[in-house]
Amino acid sequence: MTDTLDYQTMTHNAMMSIVRDALESVAESGLPGEHHFYVTFAPQHPSVDMSDDLRARQGDEMTIVLQHQFENLIVSERGFQVDLAFDGVVQTLRIPFSTILAFFDPSVEFGLRFPANQEQMLDAAPPATAAPDTQARDDADAPAPEAPKTGEVVNLDTFRDK
Repeated sequence: MTDTLDYQTMTHNAMMSIVRDALESVAESGLPGEHHFYVTFAPQHPSVDMSDDLRARQGDEMTIVLQHQFENLIVSERGFQVDLAFDGVVQTLRIPFSTILAFFDPSVEFGLRFPANQEQMLDAAPPATAAPDTQARDDADAPAPEAPKTGEVVNLDTFRDK
């Protein structure tokens, strides 16, 4: 037994259970009303299962939109899988909850960030080289899309307070 309670881990687990519960509800009953989700995760993490082609087009973060055009959402204790179309090709993504960096439902302005997952991804990341850093700066300076379309990767900076 430890001398202190680990409130940080307890809070992280409670917040992740909200994400799991929301996804389970949608998997069982579909999206109610105007609800839709932006889920940001670390696509380069080895436990994320996605095509090599799609992974190669991503940086350290990828955001998927679960709104109109997704299928076969399956949720487990460890993560979820979903079929999404990218450039007209349906692909299955398997995303462990441990790789989720943010969850946002803009219909009710509800969002969660997972800094513990972000720190874990940074600790596990290989040393950066000059080329990826340049790419990251270029992406950050690019204008945000006017209105994200379902099934596309979006930049969450569009939704952050400035």
